[in-house]
Amino acid sequence: MLTLSATDTNMKSLASELKSEREKQNTPLEQIAQETCISLRHLQSLEEGRYSDMPGGIYNRAFLKAYCEFLNLDQKEILQRYEAELLPHSEKPVKSPPRIPQTKAHFWSNPVFAWSLMLAISATGLFFSRKWISSVFSPYFTHTSPGIVKTETIAEPKALPVPSEQQFETTSNPNMPQPDVALPSAPAPFAAEARLETIPSSETASTLRVEFEVTEKCWISVDSDKGRVISKILEPGEAQVFDAAEHFFIVIGNAGGVHLRINGRPAKPLGKPGEVVKMLIDSKSLPALINQTTG
Repeated sequence: MLTLSATDTNMKSLASELKSEREKQNTPLEQIAQETCISLRHLQSLEEGRYSDMPGGIYNRAFLKAYCEFLNLDQKEILQRYEAELLPHSEKPVKSPPRIPQTKAHFWSNPVFAWSLMLAISATGLFFSRKWISSVFSPYFTHTSPGIVKTETIAEPKALPVPSEQQFETTSNPNMPQPDVALPSAPAPFAAEARLETIPSSETASTLRVEFEVTEKCWISVDSDKGRVISKILEPGEAQVFDAAEHFFIVIGNAGGVHLRINGRPAKPLGKPGEVVKMLIDSKSLPALINQTTG
């Protein structure tokens, strides 16, 4: 088997060396095409180094192998040289990925720190707004029994003990020693009645009284000058009475389901069913709230 010399390898390309070797053996290219059944055009492209005009891939290697067998050339060496010549054209150097400079991570960019900070902020917000949240949502989750309005009663004066005849005789006889205990004086009915009239009761001490008559289920909140009086859901048929010295601030969640009386007189209609009404009742707003058409 013939091999190409090192001098030829360095000086000439593979295609020109193949052509020179064929011409040395005085072998026409047409004869190789006829014996190997390879197209003459492809053999010409092989000897001229125009590999792109050939079918490419395994076909080019098969043509080159048949060409070498016909001329009795070293197939292994020639195929290696063919691969070496194709490598610069077929394969491009792999570019290394661009290197991104690493920046020093700050502790606040850590996801765990970010979530912990958000959780702490949320907990702080809930803590400081707990009273507001409780006042907004408590009417919808609390349902207590109807409140009992307590009224104060004035105790009747106890009857004073009437002295016996012996006591009168003792006090009427100046010669007898007088007891150390002073005898009570006779009751004074007119003085007792006057004293009873001056005792203030819960009704006389207050200047405002509101009465709620509930016809439909509704939530009410009542604040007086003494603070929060009630905040609950009232059922149909319930009645509530409250007294205050100066003013009331009332919020009604269903204005059409409540009838209001102020100081015993019916108030004007509060609103439509399902309407939320807020109102301030004091000495200034009282005339505008009373229904003047009713007696």
